[in-house]
Amino acid sequence: MKCPYCGSEKVEPVKSWEMPKMGYKVTHYRCKNCGGLFNHYAGKGKEFVLRVGAKT
Repeated sequence: MKCPYCGSEKVEPVKSWEMPKMGYKVTHYRCKNCGGLFNHYAGKGKEFVLRVGAKT
């Protein structure tokens, strides 16, 4: 997993949860390099990342 803000691979999972109605498993990550927050969605044969917090 790479940070969508800085491209670093130094990310740590903070928490994860299921979205059964939507069919996704969501993992919330924090970048150890820049502090950016983002969610990784996986399910339905798709994967995508959404930024959820500004870099600190």
